[in-house]
Amino acid sequence: MKFNEDSRVKIPAILHCMRLGYDYISLKNTTYIKDEKTNIFTDVFLKSLKKINPEVAVEELKNYLEEILLTLEYEDLGKSFYEKLINKSGLRIIDFDNFENNTFQVVTELTYKNGQDEFRPDITLLVNGMPLVFVEVKKPNNKDGILAEHKRIQTRFKNSKFRNFANITQLMIF
Repeated sequence: MKFNEDSRVKIPAILHCMRLGYDYISLKNTTYIKDEKTNIFTDVFLKSLKKINPEVAVEELKNYLEEILLTLEYEDLGKSFYEKLINKSGLRIIDFDNFENNTFQVVTELTYKNGQDEFRPDITLLVNGMPLVFVEVKKPNNKDGILAEHKRIQTRFKNSKFRNFANITQLMIF
């Protein structure tokens, strides 16, 4: 077996996520609908929200999605989105009371793109279709690789073209 970053770190990390209950999505064979400006898988998002908020009409959920998409454009480092994320009254986008109502998915190499600028985290974790976490993996003992990746993401997230992605990201793991 060839020992590289994928076999030593990425695949074991994905398998661990799957053992924790995440479903693996192959981006090559997916039919999911994705909002290109935010990487929200909108069909998963709407289906998950309907499960969490069964009394809310689908049209209202679609309007709430549009509201969230606008919120992700704010220059507030994601604070407004975070407040919606943790909201426990009214329309909820994560069910903190009954975690089984949420949809957990893991993907690799999800492209974060705006115009000519783009990057692809090694692993992205989606909760209810929202890319809330990304993970950059490096071979063991590759200290400079992690530091370089950290510097690259700092530079990317200072770029206003990536504001939507920065505002939705709740956790970055290196």
